[in-house]
Order: sequence, then structure tokens, then C-alpha cells
Amino acid sequence: MNDEGTSLRVLHLDHTQARGGAEYALLRVLKKARWSATLGLPSAAPESFNVYDSLTGQPNVSVETIGPRQRFGASSSRSAVGIARFAVAALGQALSIRRSEAFARADVIHANTSRAAVYAAIASVGGRTPLVVHLRDLVDKPSLGSIGFALFTRVALSRAAGVIANSESTLASAAPFISGKTKHVVIPSAAGIEATGRSSPSQDVVRRVGMVARLDPWKGQDLLLRAFAMVYRGSDVQLLLAGDAAFGHEDFLVELQELARELKVSDQVRFLGHIDDVPGFIDTLDVCVQASTRPEPLGQNILQYLSAGKAVIATSVGGPSEWIRHEESGLLFEMGNEESLVASLRRIDEVSVRRVLEEGARRTPGLLSDADVAERHHAFFTAVARS
Repeated sequence: MNDEGTSLRVLHLDHTQARGGAEYALLRVLKKARWSATLGLPSAAPESFNVYDSLTGQPNVSVETIGPRQRFGASSSRSAVGIARFAVAALGQALSIRRSEAFARADVIHANTSRAAVYAAIASVGGRTPLVVHLRDLVDKPSLGSIGFALFTRVALSRAAGVIANSESTLASAAPFISGKTKHVVIPSAAGIEATGRSSPSQDVVRRVGMVARLDPWKGQDLLLRAFAMVYRGSDVQLLLAGDAAFGHEDFLVELQELARELKVSDQVRFLGHIDDVPGFIDTLDVCVQASTRPEPLGQNILQYLSAGKAVIATSVGGPSEWIRHEESGLLFEMGNEESLVASLRRIDEVSVRRVLEEGARRTPGLLSDADVAERHHAFFTAVARS
């Protein structure tokens, strides 16, 4: 670590600059960083969107291109060719990281995603700079892919000096693969929260049901569409889906649009794509939903809904269940179960129920602003560097 009085130097590594929950979470933390931060990203196509562009001019933060472009879904491939391509890409990226000046001068290496952690772990072989691995996904094969799971558990976690998990559920999924000597902490992802306890109560009659999540089959937009049609088809209630189709799931938008037509609710459903003002959008909703069809590690949208004091419906497993008290600050339904979600939508349609849930959401303990989350990162990075 640097001499007393100088800034802690952290190299943050990500494998993509696309719009994803992990990328926005790191972006928000870096905007509040008190340490000297370097963000290392693989190169990208000139025309591609870069979620980190807004870091330009940010004090204490520099952005560097390290290594070649990376392919989406490479760690999920099961073909021999796909596995070989991923291995070559991983070794090439690790070599680029190891040769970079940012790696040489860092006090701590922070891998923001599981894939970046594999690259960083290989790069750190023979080095002494401690590696902090960020757990954004559950550590299992459905979340990481077969190749990704094997490499992450055997290579990345085995070399980690520190682990940051976004929820207790996420940390528990990684526990069998973490050494007893590895420092670990649970820090909720930065979700764009500037203040908690906001109040934007719903109307007396439900008019707008919404979800904030990227369009991805496991995020459950299709499940919500079917349940919404069962409850609200033919009414003036709208379903608003905010989020774009990233990471190779562009066809899913077309599938959802076709499903809306089949269910005869296409005139009630709006696909908004990416939105910049998430808090402003959430404030317009009467009911907020999280409907992931596999366990959600955290659910930044849950934190956003609760901080706005909204009536929330969410799945009963994973990260959301750590934040929501059933029938006090939200309704929890059986993951993947359409009938259970329909029942929750009908129950939350009652204004008296929504008022109770809205008040409970505003009183949710433990919600952190982005500045609070950044401070917890700073403390953990410092502890790992000193050890």
C-alpha cells in the first residue's frame, strides 16, 4: 500500500461496457470514490454504447483500454470450439492486464464481475497485489455457465484475498469455494439511491404496473406479461417495462411483443427501452414488480422500489427476500409461479393493501445511498490492502 497520506490506488476491472446491473453499480460507486481509481476495460466497437462514458472528467478516476474485445456468452458455450475460444480470450486478456501500467501501480485489484475475476486471477499469478472479487451473481452453473462456474470457483475464488457479495444469499452460494482466510463482506450494490424514505404514493386505483430490468428471459418479463393479462386485460391499466435487451438477447424483445399480441394486451403494454431517470420513472408507478425466474442475487430494482416507498411484488427467494417483509413492505410470490403472481397482483390492487406496503417500504432498514456504498467499498479495499 502507498505511504501514509497518499491515496489508495485501486484497479477496477470489467469485461464489458454494455448496459448491465454490475456496470451501473460500479459506475455509481466510482462517481463517489475517494480513492484513486483506474477502470480497465477491453476494447469495444467504435459505435457501441459505453455505460462508463459519464466518468470522463470525474475526479480520482481514469479509464483505460486494456486488452481486446470480448464476446458475450463465451463462458456459457458447450462446444469444443467455444471453449477453446474462451480459453484463448481469457489468457489474452489476462496477459494484457498483467502488462498494463495500471496493474503494476495498483494497491488492490477489484474484479467487478465473475468473468473479469477469472482474467484478473490469471493475471495475478506470481504477483503480490491482493485481488478482491465482486460477487454480483449467484455462484452456480445456471448463473455463470458451465465453463464460467468451473473457472470462477477453481481459479478466481481460490486466489481472492477479499470477496464483496451483494447479498447474504450470494455470499452463501460462494461459501464452499472461499478460503477461511479470505476477507469477505456483504455490501448492497449501488442502486442510484440519493436519499431514502421518499414518498410518491400510488393513486387510489391502480393505473400503472411496472418493472425496471434489462430484457432477458430469466428476468421474467414474459411471466409478468401473462399474469398481467389474467388480471388487467381489457382495462385501462398499463404495464410499463423499462430496460433494453443487452448481452445478446435482442430477440427477446420481439418475443415479448408477440406474446403481448397473443394475450390481447398489446395496447396496454409499453416497452420503454433504457431509461436514464429511473427514480423519476418509478415515482409514476402504482405497483412495482420483480419477477425473475431463477434466484435473484440482489435485485437493484428492489432497492430502488423500496427507497421510493412503492408497493412491491417480488419473488420469495434470493436477495429480494432479504429486503422485503411479506405483507409489511411488499408481497412475496412463489418464483416462476404464474398463479402465485396473479394472486399477488389481485391482492395489491386493493388500495388499503398498497398503503400498508408503501409505508412499510419507506421504513425499510439498511437502505444505503450511493455515497454510503462507496464508503463501505473504501473501507474494505483499505482493509484488504493493509492485510
